[in-house]
Order: sequence, then C-alpha cells, then structure tokens
Amino acid sequence: MTDEATAWRTLAALLPPVQAQEVTDLRSIGEQEAALDLIVSGLLALDIPIREDTRALLAVTAEEWGERAFLEQRISQCRSLHPDDSGVRVIATTDAEPLAGSSLTTGSSLADLLVVPWLTCVHCGTVLGRAHRREPWGDLSYLARHYVLFRPAEAAQPTLFGPEAAWEAYTAVASCGRRRR
Repeated sequence: MTDEATAWRTLAALLPPVQAQEVTDLRSIGEQEAALDLIVSGLLALDIPIREDTRALLAVTAEEWGERAFLEQRISQCRSLHPDDSGVRVIATTDAEPLAGSSLTTGSSLADLLVVPWLTCVHCGTVLGRAHRREPWGDLSYLARHYVLFRPAEAAQPTLFGPEAAWEAYTAVASCGRRRR
C-alpha cells in the first residue's frame, strides 16, 4: 500500500524549500486541506511541471482529504512534464463518462451506482473508477461509495475497494502495469 507520509513528502518536495516546509508544517498541525491547496497553488504559480503519476498521486491525496472536487480542475491545469510515460494517469473529466455499475459486475454492490473512470494504468489499460450514487437533484454523490478497479476490454469481475480505501485502490492501479510488463 502507498505510504501516505511518503506521498506528502513527495508532493512537498515539488516546491521550493520554504514552501515545502510550509506544507510540512501545515500537515503536522492537521491542516492537510490547506497544505494541498498550497501545493497546487505553488505548482500553478511557479509553473512547475509534474509527471502524470505525480498528478495522480496529488489527485488521490486530494480525494483522501475530501478536496478532490475543490482541487480537481486546478490539478488538471498543472503543467505536464513531457515526455512522460509514467504508469498512472488521471483521466480527464471530459473523458470520464460514467458507466452503469451493473455493466461492470453481476453483483449487487454496484447495481444502483455510476462508476466514473478516474485513473488509468498507461501500460495495461486497467482503470480505477469512483462509484457514486445519483442524487435526487441529478448530481453524483460527493463521496465515492466504492473504488472500482477494472479492465474495460475484459469481462472479468472488477475489484471493489471500500469508501475509505482510496490509498489501497491507488496502490493496486499503480502497481498493475509493473506486474504485466
């Protein structure tokens, strides 16, 4: 499983030392949300290029701390480091067409949910999606009910992760390409 402390150090290290220390200080006093905002703001303001797997790590960290919806667009605006053949990429929201959960499994756990493709392994095509309930007003629920690991080209049953297992699900998609190469 991805170590969250290592993820935070990796993300903070993208910034100049003074800002990196501020991120570390904010995290140490329980202000992870402010630390995430500082990371993304710094990346954008300083035009620091990032690898696609770093963007995915940032997206998962934001998801884990309830900041995905707030930071998603800004994370997508961070400059990419090219060329980049990193293992995991964030799927652009414009390309993330929700799938009926029932189309991925015959089980009842996803029956009334929509699975939004979120991350993908560039080497094997495995996708990590977030499963959401459709709210009465039409939007998807704010929090994911499950994380779903599946291969679009295969009929195999997906692997489901609980709503508190974003890191575990990320680790599964991040390591799948290395296993299949």
